[in-house]
Amino acid sequence: MALPHSTLQPRLSSAQDLVDETQALISLPEIYLRLRRVMDAGESSMQDVADVIKLDPALTARLLRIANSALYNFPARIETLSRAASVLGLRQIHDLVLAASVARAFRGLPNDLMDMMTFWHRSVYRAYLAQGLGAAAGVRDTESLFIRGLLLDLGHLILYHRHPEACREALASCGDDLDRLRAAERDLIGCDAIGVGAQLMHAWHMPASYVAAFEHLDHPSAAGVHAKATALLHIAAELSFGLDTDRLLKEIIGRIKQEAWDLTDLWPETVNELVETAAEDVIEAMYQVFAAPD
Repeated sequence: MALPHSTLQPRLSSAQDLVDETQALISLPEIYLRLRRVMDAGESSMQDVADVIKLDPALTARLLRIANSALYNFPARIETLSRAASVLGLRQIHDLVLAASVARAFRGLPNDLMDMMTFWHRSVYRAYLAQGLGAAAGVRDTESLFIRGLLLDLGHLILYHRHPEACREALASCGDDLDRLRAAERDLIGCDAIGVGAQLMHAWHMPASYVAAFEHLDHPSAAGVHAKATALLHIAAELSFGLDTDRLLKEIIGRIKQEAWDLTDLWPETVNELVETAAEDVIEAMYQVFAAPD
């Protein structure tokens, strides 16, 4: 969608340009990169993983808090990292360390368009929706859906930082429509937030499921083996964006692509029930776990 009357003429950027320009500000911390190396070695034990994480006291405290939170609801209190690694598993440990690392990496990124606390609250709400939708669709790995939902809007933080005025105009012109917002971003900036997020996932060497969530969010059926999970994230993204506006839920649901319903075997009625029963105390608990300062 062209914007012929745009008052701004920013230098157009590619998603790779923007990620390359801001990598120094948003690099993942060494502790996460070290953990990836240990896990990728293929012969690592739970104790090896715990030995890496315990080098970072703040991360250690956060993971123990997560393991003991309502998110997992284990019957006995978990007091050591090796025990947390054993009960959570390597995949969950990776995803939780990634979430904590991303929150830390973006904390100092300056922008005047979005309050960071508001951004993370919205992101956690989208993550909660993705997890709930996954459970309703019979997906086993709902924790990973939660993390992917949490990270899904990271591209906007980079756009807000590098092109704040163009982003402001895109937001003003989109009429609370995600497709129009992305089209306006591409017209004004040269790329949209989802494209930037996909490039960031590539730069960070994230698993294919994370990359697919960004690259195919608008057309989940193109995501191959990750199509169902991407469709769930598409629904969560549309819901979280729409619920932050004045639009009625029926109208928001009407903007979700049919292929997403087909891939997930969900019905709009399921979404109605999920949104209506989303308890504020659960959302707040997720917010405290993933977004609170170290």
